[in-house]
Amino acid sequence: MAFEIRLQRDVAAEIRRVAREEVDRALAALDRARAGGSRGIHNARKRFKAIRALLRLAAPRLGPTFRRENRWYRDAARQLAGVREAQATLETLDRLGESGDATLRRELEARHEARRTRQLHDTDSLEGLLQDLTEARERIAAWPVAGGGFEILAPGLRATYRRGRKRFRRALRASSATALHEWRKDVKYHRHHLELLVPLWPDVLAEAAATARGLGDLLGDHHDLHELRALLSTAPAVAGGARERESVLAAAELRAGELETRALAVGGLVYAEKPGRFIARMGAYWDTRSGGSA
Repeated sequence: MAFEIRLQRDVAAEIRRVAREEVDRALAALDRARAGGSRGIHNARKRFKAIRALLRLAAPRLGPTFRRENRWYRDAARQLAGVREAQATLETLDRLGESGDATLRRELEARHEARRTRQLHDTDSLEGLLQDLTEARERIAAWPVAGGGFEILAPGLRATYRRGRKRFRRALRASSATALHEWRKDVKYHRHHLELLVPLWPDVLAEAAATARGLGDLLGDHHDLHELRALLSTAPAVAGGARERESVLAAAELRAGELETRALAVGGLVYAEKPGRFIARMGAYWDTRSGGSA
């Protein structure tokens, strides 16, 4: 089923259902990875991020359970990060159009292949993660969420939106890779929250979720450029020579500036409303679509 909360259903039950379905998708992705599919690793990490967004939506009700579960899925995703990071760096170089530096590209390809091979052949690690994830699925039934209306979702929805808006304003004031990277995390959570609530008004919220997804992509590309620039700064020998290295760095800096400008412009649209007004609007959608049940 789609990653969304069905209307006129018990909201607590829906949160648990969505969580179980996302875990099932992660299990299937890891099973494909165990069979040799590196794409499965990336898909599993995406599912873990979606679950963490769901946890944030219910965080005020979950209490200490939120901290425990959020930490678990965060650490699980980190176990799989190496392959994706190496792949992202390679893709970033290609998007820059600077793949003419054959030495640099060969080095990045070798790093990616080494990490991919190590990850896919580390069957004990994957088996352990599969087992742990199965146990995590069983814990969902005990999540302390109760109730049937928007009051379950509103506090977490508001907190994530407010934090994202604050970090957007911080990014406007302090143009730095760190500020943009921190903002990106909340943008992704907000995007997932919008996806979960698309049934409230599909035409409007599907478009809003797509805009937030696009903003997250802009910030993700900016972060990948930062990682490539950091690699060339700390390990200059990976490039073919000083001229090639400087060419890539210059192209990366120019592209990062363009992405930042676009991201801040889109961010102004995504976070145009004050948190109170945003929650009031979403609550009105809920009341209308759910027949007035709070």
